[in-house]
Amino acid sequence: MQSVIAKSKRVAVVACLALGLTTLTGSMVPLRAAPASIYAQHDKNWVQRHPTLTGIGAGIATHHMLKVSAAHAKARGQKLNWAQRHPTLSAFGAGIATHHIIKHTTPH
Repeated sequence: MQSVIAKSKRVAVVACLALGLTTLTGSMVPLRAAPASIYAQHDKNWVQRHPTLTGIGAGIATHHMLKVSAAHAKARGQKLNWAQRHPTLSAFGAGIATHHIIKHTTPH
């Protein structure tokens, strides 16, 4: 009788270990990705396809706008603000922010 109980305990332990190992292995295997046909295809526009060029363009436009604005303010005798005094740094920041926003909001 004792050998039957010991054998059934061994079988139960082995079954539990096998079940645990199967569960652990199954949870580690990545699920298969859904086919692309399920998701709606989104065509990227020019800005989304070229975020670096868009950022550079935003920086150049910002730099030019600040230089013109500073020249007009100086001609009128007004005090220049920080962006007008530092158009290159402001343009650099505008370009980086533009690039970041495009990359962050564009679906992949």
